[in-house]
Amino acid sequence: MTMKFLIVGDLHGNKPNIYFEGFDAIIAPGDFCSDAPRKYMFQALRENLQNPNSKVEWYDLVGKREAKKMIKKSLSDGRKILEQLNSFDVPVYIVPGNWDWTKKRNSDWDFLKQDHYRTLTKGLSNIIDVHHRIVDIGNYQIIGHGISSGPEYPQYKEDLERLKPKELAKIKREYERDSKKVASLFGKASKPVIFLSHNVPFNTPIDEITDKDSPRYGYHYGSLIAKEIIDKYHPCVCIGGHMHEHFTKCKVGKTTAINAGFGSYVNVWMELLEDKIKRLEFYQEGGTNLFLL
Repeated sequence: MTMKFLIVGDLHGNKPNIYFEGFDAIIAPGDFCSDAPRKYMFQALRENLQNPNSKVEWYDLVGKREAKKMIKKSLSDGRKILEQLNSFDVPVYIVPGNWDWTKKRNSDWDFLKQDHYRTLTKGLSNIIDVHHRIVDIGNYQIIGHGISSGPEYPQYKEDLERLKPKELAKIKREYERDSKKVASLFGKASKPVIFLSHNVPFNTPIDEITDKDSPRYGYHYGSLIAKEIIDKYHPCVCIGGHMHEHFTKCKVGKTTAINAGFGSYVNVWMELLEDKIKRLEFYQEGGTNLFLL
């Protein structure tokens, strides 16, 4: 029996327009909250890249009082989106994105050490967070890996050079821990797997940064863990977002990797039959319908 999915991409505080109906479930790869601090994050990143000894944070640039207001507004916007998705009365499978204010254990600001992400989903009965979980969906299982905003271990010289050996060692431990955690879930899978990753797989046609305003312009900045999982376990589909420049799919080995795109005006329709994609449609308002069978 065919199962029908509506997929929405990164929304960043903007409620999605829904162009399809009759879906059995919704899949969303995170980044529900709005992104007013984005320009300050880019500014801080540029300063830190130019000066390896710099440790400036975005909230240092605007002040913590103003930063807290921005975060609360961001969370409010994200909550409204999840309330909308919840209202369709079908299961909504999600992972947190890097914009969804999960706990930052290493932050020097106590406000960011709190897990604000929990407030986004509280009381919404149709929202199912699959981050580092395996969940049954009829004839399928879905496994999630959220939050990742780039390679889980630095891949570029300037990133490696600005981090001290102890910092790199800690990042490596966290990367290996999460990689093992996700791999262990795949080891338990007994049905065809839908892999939901906030970020798309690393070093593929759908993870290159083409935004010239980004300090990472021209870099591949996908998830190492997503790529490793695909290479080893070959899920039938990997659904991600994060890279706003791409709204398309590519083949990574045997797996179809989907970048669900960015903004209110894009949807993906996916129909699965057994372990195969029967129908895949990318819709962008004002653009064209792309059917991929």
